[in-house]
Amino acid sequence: MSYLADFQGRTYRVVVTAMGSPAAVQLDETTHEVDFTPIVGGLFSLLVKGRSYEVDVVEEGEGVLAIWVEGELHRIEFEETGRHRRKAARAGGQGKGGPQTIVAPMPGKVVKLLVASGQEVSAGQGVIVIEAMKMENELKATGPGVVKEIKVQEGAGVGGGEVLVVIE
Repeated sequence: MSYLADFQGRTYRVVVTAMGSPAAVQLDETTHEVDFTPIVGGLFSLLVKGRSYEVDVVEEGEGVLAIWVEGELHRIEFEETGRHRRKAARAGGQGKGGPQTIVAPMPGKVVKLLVASGQEVSAGQGVIVIEAMKMENELKATGPGVVKEIKVQEGAGVGGGEVLVVIE
């Protein structure tokens, strides 16, 4: 299967040529052997070039993935090659304005709300802090907008993939 993936302002061609574990994954012109083990839900253990990674994958919308690698959030927009291109979803707050849904990348606890309903936010601005797997993670707006709804309270437990904040 062949995909186009927008990540940090660059488009990559991704081809998965063998399924199972290990899988052959071609990123542009380089092929990597990726050994993966599903743990629970969207949580995976990956082994790439002898290095182990714990990766949590949450689908944020059609063709948009939030991927946590070693506590760092990456948003990737993908589509099968040949389909109509979508706007880029980029990490680090480089995305364009428009509707955004901030979701919990994995089960955890809301530590702090950094915004209020009706507040304007900018690209890359911290919105909420959650604690998951003994780490505090600040989730950020991918683009400018106005906080439409906050669906959780400080101290609340949340499930992986649960909607926390809606920005328009």
